Amino acid sequence: MPAAAADSFRFSSDDHPADEAFALYARLYSRGSDVSRGAGPFFAQVRGWRLDKVLLFERRLSGVIHARRERIADDGFDHFVLTHVLEGKVRLLAPGPARLLGPGQSILLDTRRPMRTEHDDALILTASIARDVVEAALGPAGRLHGQVLAPPDNRVLGDFLASLARHGDTLASAALPALGRAFVDILSSVGGDAARAGREDQRRDLGRREAVRRFVIPRLADKALSVDAIATGAGISRSSLYRLFDRQGGVARFIQLARLDALRRTLDAQDPAAPDDAALADRLG
Repeated sequence: MPAAAADSFRFSSDDHPADEAFALYARLYSRGSDVSRGAGPFFAQVRGWRLDKVLLFERRLSGVIHARRERIADDGFDHFVLTHVLEGKVRLLAPGPARLLGPGQSILLDTRRPMRTEHDDALILTASIARDVVEAALGPAGRLHGQVLAPPDNRVLGDFLASLARHGDTLASAALPALGRAFVDILSSVGGDAARAGREDQRRDLGRREAVRRFVIPRLADKALSVDAIATGAGISRSSLYRLFDRQGGVARFIQLARLDALRRTLDAQDPAAPDDAALADRLG
């Protein structure tokens, strides 16, 4: 039996009438971005994969603008977006002067802060990355918004993202945690020795949170899942467990969010053979 593959999706403006394609694309991104028309004809082709703590997209875009301003205070987004340009141009407006990114350049953007990107026949790879992953790789997040990563420092990172995109449809779910750890290591190589200093604690805590997640996810149906059981199963102390999830609202909040994410994935699959609401609720605790 083949191994389960990573979750994926596709969108192409070519699959829709010209007068409907942009509205459909804007709706696709409406939860996280204000989408408007840019200069020239509109075109969008998107492939996406859900990896381990990373959402990876390969997008060819033209004539479209993405912006985050007023929505920042309301939508609760709390991650970073890493964009790597393969072809074309991306015009960026973030704090500081406007910049034009070309092939081979990458940039980090914090979804808690304003940003605006306009795409001119651009082929880009974008990775939505959990904040704790970015901080484990590059240090405190406060200084990272709008940071450009340029060749030669970012070449291995760009090659790794491109390889994930090439093989995204065949990546087995069991391989994703290891690839996620590799991503942290490769991202950390971009910041230089000074940026890497003092991050051993963040890297250790990231590994411990991953161990907790690996223990909890298969046990979501256990309504009595306890702190003691999780600490023992993940091989850490109770006090360390509480500290690890203090900034995320506590251990109980982490379990609740894991159950909600599993529910969302099940509902998104829209499988006619899926269990009814009562059975689904019982299965997810």
